[in-house]
Amino acid sequence: MTAMKKVFILILAVGTLLQSCNYKVQDHVKEKVVPAMEEAIMQVGTIKKTGVPIRSFIGRTTNDTVVSKMHECLGVMLSKKVSKDKYALAQYSAVIDHCQHGQCKFVIERFLRHDVNGQSVFLIVDELDVRANYPAICYGKFQLAIEGDREESYIVAFYNSDSELITQINRIWRIDLEKEKFVEISKPRNLILTNPDYVESEEDPAFTFPSTGKKALDFIVDPTVFEIQYETTGDLNGDSLSDIVMVRRDKTDKMAIRSILVLLQNKDKSYRLHKISNLLMPVEFNKDGSKIYGTEDINIVNGEFHLNFYGLAGVQGNIWGHFKYFGDDLMLTYVETYNVGAGSWQSLYYDVVKGELTEEITDTTKEDMPAKTKTFKMKKKKYLFENSSLDGVMEAAYKIVNSEEAV
Repeated sequence: MTAMKKVFILILAVGTLLQSCNYKVQDHVKEKVVPAMEEAIMQVGTIKKTGVPIRSFIGRTTNDTVVSKMHECLGVMLSKKVSKDKYALAQYSAVIDHCQHGQCKFVIERFLRHDVNGQSVFLIVDELDVRANYPAICYGKFQLAIEGDREESYIVAFYNSDSELITQINRIWRIDLEKEKFVEISKPRNLILTNPDYVESEEDPAFTFPSTGKKALDFIVDPTVFEIQYETTGDLNGDSLSDIVMVRRDKTDKMAIRSILVLLQNKDKSYRLHKISNLLMPVEFNKDGSKIYGTEDINIVNGEFHLNFYGLAGVQGNIWGHFKYFGDDLMLTYVETYNVGAGSWQSLYYDVVKGELTEEITDTTKEDMPAKTKTFKMKKKKYLFENSSLDGVMEAAYKIVNSEEAV
């Protein structure tokens, strides 16, 4: 046997990747410390001991309240030729930020039915609790042929060095649809994968925007791929000029990141790119192709940027956020949510500037539908437009409400 045959080096191309562990976010600061491989492995191995696990989803359906309130990082349908059953793989976390930095879980879902609203309902048959910590620990779904000739789906935990090849692979789980289980396997020696996040330049060209332009279309980068989904105009920074806020959408990928661009108008009627957020707009569609929110809209009202999401009845609640310029910073000033439950309606009003949270519960079981309110003290924080998500901000609010520590 030749020396080459004795050394098993397997370089595999990536098939479908569920989670792009290093999606490009404007002004996102990555950790500069590069951990040793042993430290990364130890961290994965102690997840169950040190992490606070999300409650088990096994046996629940995706329209269950516990599941539907979670953030779905990303999802993908799985191919299974030997059965008529349809399966999907999803990743859930409490908030969007935990997809890369925090507790989350992968689940195998078996399709059950469509509900009255046409939404696909899946049964969760197995789960894998993990703790992500980019770049030390990233998780992704890869199509590999490492246990035979047949290509299968795997979850891989790896260190993302932003290089072309992934060489530091920690653990691997096969997605076994025959058993409906995640099955951990031994990592093949010298296994090397191609990195789906790798780009030759330091910045992803798709998220490198022009600094100036004459109109909104000048900022979308590539009109064959991207389009303006929403656009609104008005004076945002108090200079009496008409500014633009727009949402850019990928026409080729329903589950791609959507960017919100703030374009401030100059005196010569041109525009300068002032703020970018790749976090505020959630993924538009579920893995089954259904929309997450029934209606979305953006507006500039009295010098404030308003972002509104209206959920589908019985599936998703409503959430609205307001942003205002303070000097050179565009900051969150107000968030409101509205959710309908069995026998009650819940509204939360969060005045971020004052640090006050008000909960209003309406009892719909009574004819006069009485409402009770509580006020909670919140620690004052500054949430910048470019690195905040409304769901992430409201995570702390829900914790306060659930603790029942009213003032």
